[in-house]
Amino acid sequence: IMRGVPVPTAKWVTDDTEIKPDGRPNPEITWSKDGKVLAEEKNVEILHDLPNVELQVKEAKRSDHGKYIIAAKNSCGQAQAFAVVNVLDRPGPCQNLKISYVTKDSCMIAWESPADNGGSEITNYIVEYRQPNQRGWSIVSSDITKRLVKANLIENREYFFRVCAENKIGPGPCIETKTPILAINPIDKPGEPENLHIAEKGKTFVYLKWRRPDYDGGSPNLSYHVERKLKDSDEWERVHKGSIKETHYMVDKCVENKTYQFRVQTKNEAGESNWVRTAEVVVKEDLQKPVLDLKLSGVLTVKAGDTIRIEAGVRGKPQPEVVWTKDKDATDLTRSPRISIETTSETSKFVLAKSRRTDGGKYVITATNAAGSFVAYATVIVLDKPGPVRNLKVTDISSDRCTVTWDPPEDDGGCEIQNYILEKCESKRMIWSTYSSSVLTNYAKVTRLIEGNEYIFRVRAENKMGTGPPTETHPIIAKTKYDRPGRPDPPDVTRVSKEEMTVVWNPPEYDGGKSITGYILEKKEKRSLRWVPVTKTPIPERRKKVTNLFPGHEYQFRVSAENEVGLGEPSFWMQAALLGFLPLLGVAQHQKSPGGEWVLIMLSEKDKLIWLTRWPSVSFPIQHVTTQANTH
Repeated sequence: IMRGVPVPTAKWVTDDTEIKPDGRPNPEITWSKDGKVLAEEKNVEILHDLPNVELQVKEAKRSDHGKYIIAAKNSCGQAQAFAVVNVLDRPGPCQNLKISYVTKDSCMIAWESPADNGGSEITNYIVEYRQPNQRGWSIVSSDITKRLVKANLIENREYFFRVCAENKIGPGPCIETKTPILAINPIDKPGEPENLHIAEKGKTFVYLKWRRPDYDGGSPNLSYHVERKLKDSDEWERVHKGSIKETHYMVDKCVENKTYQFRVQTKNEAGESNWVRTAEVVVKEDLQKPVLDLKLSGVLTVKAGDTIRIEAGVRGKPQPEVVWTKDKDATDLTRSPRISIETTSETSKFVLAKSRRTDGGKYVITATNAAGSFVAYATVIVLDKPGPVRNLKVTDISSDRCTVTWDPPEDDGGCEIQNYILEKCESKRMIWSTYSSSVLTNYAKVTRLIEGNEYIFRVRAENKMGTGPPTETHPIIAKTKYDRPGRPDPPDVTRVSKEEMTVVWNPPEYDGGKSITGYILEKKEKRSLRWVPVTKTPIPERRKKVTNLFPGHEYQFRVSAENEVGLGEPSFWMQAALLGFLPLLGVAQHQKSPGGEWVLIMLSEKDKLIWLTRWPSVSFPIQHVTTQANTH
């Protein structure tokens, strides 16, 4: 009995008769497979219980299939029987995978059957492919029985291929190509170089240029050969070693004023093309007036801080000298640390780093050689934030509103002003707040001011690049257009009697824009701190008789003007001193009464005049008086 996983198929035969090991004495039993005697192992177990014997192969593998022989031997003789065991498994790997007939859109895949079919017939083959940059495989075919299949490809892409066989147990391991194939047509000889011409020549050199051939023969790996010969010579001379990859070559070491001819051919893996020749040419220096090809269409616009790059193609023989200037300024731009200029035989490049608004303008490029000169112009605009607004003013000031006006900035930053930002600040707080960030005109009416508060305004212009610097106004006070009257001059006393005085005054120089409606006259004794109004209502005239005064007391007077807006500041006070009875000395033509003549002396702060009054008659002014008096 044979057992295994999967379960093997066993058949014991000997001349079509079933045999059980038996004999006397008991025979010696031997198991073998493919000529090798089997012994008990990890997966092989042999049980002898005569007349029954048993061989068990556990966890059978495909390699366990074959012919198993049992032999019985004793002193009387020997006998044997066999069983053919088939262990079913997946098939082995296919053999000799080959890719052939590769074109730009297909190829043929061929292979041979596996050496081991896994114990059962191959049902089909699975063919897959992938590109080198992919991990997953795509199926070309999964149900073919032939060992040849055509795969569709995409031109100029590389592919790996793999194949596996499949039976009723499942698919076997894959065999895979080691190197990718490229989907291109078979390589042929390339075409001839295109547009071969002499780009430049000098005293001892000729500079050749050409273009890749239109047909590369199916190979991108092209190279070139360049040769020359003198006129009337039959021998061509190779002018370089190896091959040239570029489509240009400088042929040097030519003899000046000699006539040469040049030829070029293309080469790839399949071979070489036909030669292409130039016309015969005399090697000598040619004069050509400079030409500048400015690689700039229209105006170059950059943002402030960006790099300005201007490039111009340069042609001319001999090699022109190129100079860059700006706005017809003869200053050498190369002195600026932000500017670099690089000029080669074919181009001149101007680079200005960290551009500023002032870098905008017209740049002048001048190329000069012995044949003449050529001038080109490049206009550059550097966009930046706008400058400060001008002529900022505050008008139409009232108690709760005003109008702020200004002129646009002198420099708009190179682009249109989009709007203005108006801010305000109370002087006592010094905290700025935005009143409006979208003012479209050059004026704004500001409302909701607090009467009596002092304000400062500032305005900034804004364009698409950002906001410019602010311009501030002088402080203004929110008040009406009219004001209170100014301070009058100090009042004067024109008449004095025993208990009264007559006080006069002039109107203030500034009436506040409104007519004076009246005056408030106040008095106080010299030693008092409180001013007392002389009347309960404003005085319409500019004089007032003050009564109910105390003889011998000193009084001070001040006056304030009033209009519709309000009461103005009071005047500086004048001092009236009622000094009592003083004997007058040295004054001519004064009649002396018994005990002397008594006078009243008053001093005005305004004009510093002394007023002399004969009691109780009218007073008159004198410029100087000499007195000797006693105060009673």
